[in-house]
Amino acid sequence: MEVHERLRYLREQLGLTTRAFGAGIHLSGSTITNLEKGLRKLTLRTAEDICRQYHVRRDWLLQGEGPVFADPTDGLELSEEVRQLALQYSRLSDRDRQLIRGLIDSLTEKLYSQTLPRRPDGR
Repeated sequence: MEVHERLRYLREQLGLTTRAFGAGIHLSGSTITNLEKGLRKLTLRTAEDICRQYHVRRDWLLQGEGPVFADPTDGLELSEEVRQLALQYSRLSDRDRQLIRGLIDSLTEKLYSQTLPRRPDGR
């Protein structure tokens, strides 16, 4: 598989349109389309931006070697469930991560409020 084919494969694995994928690295959807078709060469800077934004291994993107995604939990002692959650979270866009953090904050606040002793006036 050539680099332009890996780029398309990656975008499809992430479930992103060319426009959404490009927005994450400050490129237009048409630029991504041209990269995926091999009409435009992938620069090292763009490859680094892709790897950083989407947690992709550079060796996979440029040479097709090894797994696609970097493991953000490497070296940590975690349960398999937590490891999978971290890996899935790492693949989300910044906007989706904000949404997840908001949900977690909301749930934490709800749990915290349920565990606090109530005052005699019900508050």
